[in-house]
Amino acid sequence: MKVAPLLFAVLLSVSAQAQRVDSIALPYDLQMTDGYKPLLHQRNANRVLGGWSVLSMGTGAFQLSSPNPFVKAMGLQNLIWGAVDGGLALYGSHRLTTTTWGYKDLQKERENFRRILLINTFLDLGYLALGFSLAKAANPKWHGHGRGVIIQGGFLLLFDGINYALTF
Repeated sequence: MKVAPLLFAVLLSVSAQAQRVDSIALPYDLQMTDGYKPLLHQRNANRVLGGWSVLSMGTGAFQLSSPNPFVKAMGLQNLIWGAVDGGLALYGSHRLTTTTWGYKDLQKERENFRRILLINTFLDLGYLALGFSLAKAANPKWHGHGRGVIIQGGFLLLFDGINYALTF
């Protein structure tokens, strides 16, 4: 399978980054006056997104081996979205470990994180609309792509919406 070496390399990278984040003493206990801990929240969100990424890519790699065009198309969507989600989780983790954090930065970080999550929530609605549109196709390949986009967009809508609500 051509995808297996790429999947293995990405999984190793995600694992190494997670270990790096855990080994660096970050001020996760820095909290705002209302008790919100933005760095801890972002670390946990990156872990959830990274886990979803691994699950998506693993499922996608398995689905790509199917002779069924519907399943194969869904697998391609899972693999691609999983890789993008993994890249975002790695970037977020890297950013946490390479930035010097102080108490003054926390409010700005909370506002930036909240804004990104709100924008992403609206984008997720667009992904779902696209997915439902594609899923109506008579062609099994396009139907599979649509279902894959619905699954990924649905997860991201929940992920972004819940994390947005947690920033208040």
